[in-house]
Amino acid sequence: MPDLEEKKEIKDLIISIVSYNSLNYLRECLDSILKNPPGLDYEIIVIDNASGDGTVESVKKDYPGVTLIPGNKNVGFAAANNRAIEKSDSKYIVLLNSDCMVYKKSLDNLVDFMNKHPGAGITGPKIVNSDGTIQLSCRRFPSLMNAAAHTILADIFPGNPFSKKYKLADIGRDDPSKVDWVSGSCMIIRREALEDTGTLDERYFMYVEDLDICYRMWQKNWEVYYNPEAKIMHHIAGSSGRGKIKSSFRMQRSVFYFFWKNYRKDWRIILIPLLILALGFRLFLSIIKSCFSKKNNIYKS
Repeated sequence: MPDLEEKKEIKDLIISIVSYNSLNYLRECLDSILKNPPGLDYEIIVIDNASGDGTVESVKKDYPGVTLIPGNKNVGFAAANNRAIEKSDSKYIVLLNSDCMVYKKSLDNLVDFMNKHPGAGITGPKIVNSDGTIQLSCRRFPSLMNAAAHTILADIFPGNPFSKKYKLADIGRDDPSKVDWVSGSCMIIRREALEDTGTLDERYFMYVEDLDICYRMWQKNWEVYYNPEAKIMHHIAGSSGRGKIKSSFRMQRSVFYFFWKNYRKDWRIILIPLLILALGFRLFLSIIKSCFSKKNNIYKS
């Protein structure tokens, strides 16, 4: 008799959390979900990217109800989330950073919104900082020119018109709206739509995979929404580690890959050299800032 493939248990919702040396944040994240669980059949899946801070042991010991997928190397954000997506079955998938915390009804409101908007492939919540200020987590798709200008000016002149346009800084944040893309620090995805677009592009090790999947949603006629009725708190960069130069390099590489992937077959490819210069300049600024920061720390010690 042939072996039967093991059937996946179908849930209403899975919550996929990638962890890499962020145990303290992860514990806060898991505690917030367990304190404010969604009122439906759900599963929490933690995918650990070979952390060295005791994450695997801690989750096994203190969170027995959480499904743990340990890894033997850091495969990045997109690849790790894909492991959870492929090993589960559910109507909806929430991607949640380990440095996020949910509030009462946060997850229910995301699911309810998706149920009421059958054309929505992805929805993002209102995301706030630990001090309650709003993160600009829904944005426009950047053109090559706008991306280059934003990259160069963001750190020097944060209020520049290119960055404000890209970040949708002038729109209201209190009403639901269709947007180009939402932050992957927290987003809910309809599995049916994901089956249409394909899973996260694993060539993005970190950063821009959220922009990419939303871009593909729109290409397949699925809508992307911002829903402020659901609220999440996010510690910026809490889950990305301390290597600022490495993080900056990964960001610039991911931005370049997005444009190369999507624009290399049309006339806009001629603008790629401009983008390369802008990304190189941004990386250079990151190196300079890091060097000054280290020097100041030496003087203070």
